[in-house]
Amino acid sequence: MASAFEAIHARGHVIGDVNPGNVVVSPRALVKLIDCDSFQISANGRLFLCDVGVPQFTAPELQGQSFHGLRRTPDHDTFGLALLCFHLLFMGRHPFAGRYRGKGDMPIERAIRECRFAFGRHAHTRQMEPPPCTLPFTALPTSVADLFERAFAPPKLAQGRPAARDWLQALEQLGAELRVCRRNGAHKYPRALPDCPWCALEQASGTAFFVLPERFPADEPGGGPGAFDLDAVWNRIQAITPPGDVAMPAPTPRTPIVPTPLPEALQHIQRANGIKAAAIAGAALVATLIQWRLVWLWAPLAAAAWSLLRDGAVHREAQRRRLALFAARQELIELRAAWNQRAGAHAFTARLQALTALRDRHRQLATALQQDLQRLESDQRQTQLRAFLEGYFIDVAQIPGILTTDRMALASYGIETAADVTAEALQTVPGFSPRLRLGRQRTAALLGWRQDVEQRFRYDPRQGVDPAAIARLRRQYAQERTRIERELLAGADELAKLKAELLKQRAQLNIALIHQAMREAQAQADLRAFPPRLDALWRRRRG
Repeated sequence: MASAFEAIHARGHVIGDVNPGNVVVSPRALVKLIDCDSFQISANGRLFLCDVGVPQFTAPELQGQSFHGLRRTPDHDTFGLALLCFHLLFMGRHPFAGRYRGKGDMPIERAIRECRFAFGRHAHTRQMEPPPCTLPFTALPTSVADLFERAFAPPKLAQGRPAARDWLQALEQLGAELRVCRRNGAHKYPRALPDCPWCALEQASGTAFFVLPERFPADEPGGGPGAFDLDAVWNRIQAITPPGDVAMPAPTPRTPIVPTPLPEALQHIQRANGIKAAAIAGAALVATLIQWRLVWLWAPLAAAAWSLLRDGAVHREAQRRRLALFAARQELIELRAAWNQRAGAHAFTARLQALTALRDRHRQLATALQQDLQRLESDQRQTQLRAFLEGYFIDVAQIPGILTTDRMALASYGIETAADVTAEALQTVPGFSPRLRLGRQRTAALLGWRQDVEQRFRYDPRQGVDPAAIARLRRQYAQERTRIERELLAGADELAKLKAELLKQRAQLNIALIHQAMREAQAQADLRAFPPRLDALWRRRRG
C-alpha cells in the first residue's frame, strides 16, 4: 500500500480522499486503489482538485475546512497512509479512538484536530489511553513507532510527516525481522521482543485474532488417539531433576592470609610519628602537673601541635586500606543480591508449575469438550439467537443518530454486530458515556436497534445444534490441544536449559564469592598493621 502511494506521489498526483473504502486487497495480497476519479491530478499545466474526503482520515490542519476547492499535498496523503497502516497493524483500531480522561466527549474528529494520539508514548499528557484489549504500542520496533509518532504529532512539531517511501522501507524491514511464535504458528512478532504479544493479547481478550488452516479428525481433537503419548512426555519432563533452592555459600580463604607490610619509608614515618606523639603527650602531662588548673588549655594545645607535627602519609595509607575493606564488603552485598536474583530456582519452578497445569488441562480436554457440546445443546436457543445477531453489522445498518465516527469508535472497542451491543460494553466507548445527554441518546439508539433485530428472531427447535458451531468448538479444542502438546514436547528441553543456566550462574557466583572472601580477608589483615582507632574501639565496646 505504501508502495502504491509512493508511485502516485512520484507522478505529481495526490490521492486526497484517503480512507479504507478506497483500498482493496486481492486474495494474493495485491493492493488496488479504487474510486480514482476523485484523485487530485496534475496534468498539462492544469490541476484537477479533489473535492471529497472523510474527516476521520483527514489531517488535523484540514479538519473543519470545506473540501471544495481545497488544494491537497502529499503530506496530507501521508497522514491518511499512517492511519491505514495503523489500522492494519492494530487489527482495525483507529489511532485516535481511545479513552479520554478529561471532561466531556472526545469524538474522533476533535481528537485528530487536537493531535490526541491515544497509543503514543505521550498519550497520557494528552489525557488519552488506548482502548482495552489492544496490541501494546511497545510491540512495534522503534523505527515504525517513531514514524507513527511523527505522523500523528502536531504539524509544527512533526518536522515533516513520514513520506510513503519511509513507510515502505520501515515496513519491509519489520517484515524481515519477524519471527514465528513457538506456541502459535499463526503469530509473528519482532525478534527484539522477549515474548509474543499476540499470545498475551489473546489470553487477555479471549479472542483468537489469527487461525491456522489446520484440519483434524472430527471425533478427536488433535492428531487422533495415540499420536501423542502424554505419560511418556511427562516422564521425560520429570526426568529433569529440580535444582532446588541452595543457600548462598560463605567460602573462607583456603590459604593463610599474610598481611601486606608497610613500606620501609612508611615504617620510618610511623616510628617518627610515635616519637612525636609521645613527646607531645609528655609535654602536656608535665604542663598539667605544673599548672593543673590550665588543663583546659594544655589539651587543645597538644592536639594542635599533633596536627601540625605529624606526617599524614601513614594515615592516608590506613584510609586506603579501610576503603579496600569497605569495597570488599560492598561487593558481598551485591553478590548476595545477584544470588537471590540469578541463582534461585524460581524460574525453573514456575515453568514446571506451568507445564503441570498444561498436563492437567490436556487430561481434561476430552471431558471439557463433551461438556461444551452438551452446553451447546442446552443453550441451543441462545446459540441460535447469537448467530442471528452476529449477522447484523453496525457499519451497514441504518441507525438514527449513529454517525460514521461513532461506528469507527465502536469498531475500535470490538463492537461490530448486534450481538456485541450491550449497555455495559457501550459505557466505555468514546461518545457513548451515560454522563452526556448525546451519549445516552446514542446508547439508546443502538440498544433499540438491537431490540428491533432481536424481535425478528424465531427459534427453531428442529434445527438442532448448528453444525458450524460444533465444528468451531471442535476446532478450538483441537488448536488448544496442539498448542499444549507443542509446549509439553518442548518442556523437557526447556527445563534442561533453565537448569543448566541456573547451575552455570551458581558456579560463576561461587567463584566470585571465593575471590571476594579472599579480598575481604586480605583487607582485614592489611588493616592490622595499624593500631586500632579510638572510635573503632568505642564502637566495639558499645556493640
